[in-house]
Amino acid sequence: MQRLPARSLILAIDDDDMVRLMLQEILQREAFDVICAASGKQGLALAASERPNLVLLDVMLPDLNGFDCLQAIKNMPGNSLLPVVMLTGMDDLESVNRAFQLGATDFISKPLNWPTLPHRLRYLLRSVATLEELARSEAALRQAQKIAQLGSWYWSIADDNMQWSEEVFNILGTNRSSFEHKCRDLYKSMQPSEVGKLQQAIDLCVKNRRSFRLELSITRRDGANQVIHIQGKPVIADGQVSHIHGTLQDITERRHIEERVRLLSYYDPLTGLPNRTLFKEVLAQAMAYCTRYGTVISTLFISIDRFKRINETLGPKIGDQVLKLFAERLLAEVRDCDYISINADYDLADMTVSRLGGNEFTVLLNRIEDTRDSVKVAKRIFQAMQHAFPVENTELFLGINIGIAVYPGDGQDEDSFIKNGEFAMNHASEHGHNNYQFFSKSLNVAAFHKLAMENSLRRAIERHELQLYYQAKINIRRQQVVGCEALIRWQHPELGLIGPSQFIPIAEDSGLIAQISDWVLENASRQTLDWQQSGLSQGLIMAVNVSATQFRQYGFGNHVRDVLTGIGLEPRYLKLELTETILLDHIDDALVTLRELQALGVKISIDDFGTGYSSLSYLKKLPISELKVDHCFVRDLPHNEDDMAITAAILALADALSLEVVAEGVENEDQANFLLDSGCEVVQGFLYNKPMPANEFAAFVRAFNAQRLLADKV
Repeated sequence: MQRLPARSLILAIDDDDMVRLMLQEILQREAFDVICAASGKQGLALAASERPNLVLLDVMLPDLNGFDCLQAIKNMPGNSLLPVVMLTGMDDLESVNRAFQLGATDFISKPLNWPTLPHRLRYLLRSVATLEELARSEAALRQAQKIAQLGSWYWSIADDNMQWSEEVFNILGTNRSSFEHKCRDLYKSMQPSEVGKLQQAIDLCVKNRRSFRLELSITRRDGANQVIHIQGKPVIADGQVSHIHGTLQDITERRHIEERVRLLSYYDPLTGLPNRTLFKEVLAQAMAYCTRYGTVISTLFISIDRFKRINETLGPKIGDQVLKLFAERLLAEVRDCDYISINADYDLADMTVSRLGGNEFTVLLNRIEDTRDSVKVAKRIFQAMQHAFPVENTELFLGINIGIAVYPGDGQDEDSFIKNGEFAMNHASEHGHNNYQFFSKSLNVAAFHKLAMENSLRRAIERHELQLYYQAKINIRRQQVVGCEALIRWQHPELGLIGPSQFIPIAEDSGLIAQISDWVLENASRQTLDWQQSGLSQGLIMAVNVSATQFRQYGFGNHVRDVLTGIGLEPRYLKLELTETILLDHIDDALVTLRELQALGVKISIDDFGTGYSSLSYLKKLPISELKVDHCFVRDLPHNEDDMAITAAILALADALSLEVVAEGVENEDQANFLLDSGCEVVQGFLYNKPMPANEFAAFVRAFNAQRLLADKV
């Protein structure tokens, strides 16, 4: 309830002496102060000088009629909310309507009801006090909104009625004459590219009953581009959104200030490149990504050779021009480089090249596949910087040195990584200009070793250095060898026996993998036939891993048929193991090849099942015969509940789809017993045998199967 003044001042304008006397007597007794006027002119004078809280005005006056007097009082400054009560003996509707049209607050007919009059006046005064307080609040709100450049809006969904505060019109620069009070008024104010975002946000607000916040670009009618922050909150009635209350704020200047602060804090003012601070932040993010996903990054630390001499000879102004030209050329070269990869989690497109300070720059190579990529980028930069730099009336030729640091390996955090990279850069400068050095000697050796390995691998086939080892697949319920997997090894003349993890990636990078895969397929098939002819095992099935490159070669199905036909091996004794990734990449083409192999009679197994896509939808489509449970799920059986649950689920899935199952990586009896109890009969792992050459494997099969025959006789 609004509080009234201690004694409200009432101005009574009436030409009836008795009425004025009664008003004074009764109202003063009820704690009102009363002043009286017997004519309109006198009343107007008192209204202007005394500023009453309420006016009682007779319609019939000797000099002015009450309606003219009412209009004059209302036109006085500050009197828009002043309550004016008309007193008259006239009760015709026309007089009542005219009084209210001119701003009268109430209309009381004579003779007056004296007992109720004070209460009626108090009610009117309280109402006016409330209106005045509301007007003051609205004025304060308008002023606050103007200062904050913040407006409010309200949308009624049922009738599509849109209401804006004054500041919304100011922010959007919208003309009131074009305002249709529709939601589309809001859309019309946005740039065309932003309308969809706002429309989607409002639609989702209505659908999901959730608030929204957006930053959008607008173009005002005067052509000015601005950034606004708009938000909306749903009003829910009967379980549905009936209205949306929202605010709209001009944040253009705030964004300009933030951008200026960001530029000063994170960018080099001379070159416009990210500075050391920003580089460290980006590097920290890249390192965290590497740690989480097991990827690799590399950074080139680049210094301009003998830059100090340029500054001393030609002056710092020329030195600054050289730095700017160098940065522009470096940035252009890196942006055109095929070896720059951008992480999807955060945008490094404008942060790849940085200036750490002085004549030192960095190039962050994100998620590289091979350390040799760093060398390729370094060589391109060397080549780009060989051309002269035109500065004023002369041309300068610059030498550069590059240090290369790789993460993980060359530092645990960004500070140590930068220190090691700068150390490598300084080490490179010691060997003359246009030189690069990895941080550690071991990395240099590794890069050289990898290149040497590639060269050796190219001649490994013709030199008969590749060998096949075989690991048994054993039915542990029948205690019988039912198949094997062919695994490649490289008998290097100098390095000895090399496992596939060391040279298969090199083969894939160099394009040798298809040739090697074909060699494996042919030799494994020939070995299977040799064992059959020697009476080793008529039912033994040979499993061969197929690379992505090999599988995607045109006519792979026909190639397998030609190999088997040439050797004389029946297709039912060959099983091809492919990963989920190989199968699902270009699945339509993969299905064609798989159906050709199925028609041929070759079995298909999904290797490392559960570590890739593992989608039920493709299992129904693919003509496969076997799932291989990856060793990562077998390793901790039967002590890890998660692995137990996953393995049981895979076995149940295979049973439902009538697929065979092989569990790989079985190394102890507990694992074997759990798998057997869970319905997996065929296993593969060190518990039974490690991969071994063909003659040793044949001896193992004979001994193992003979053991079973002996047990059957007993």
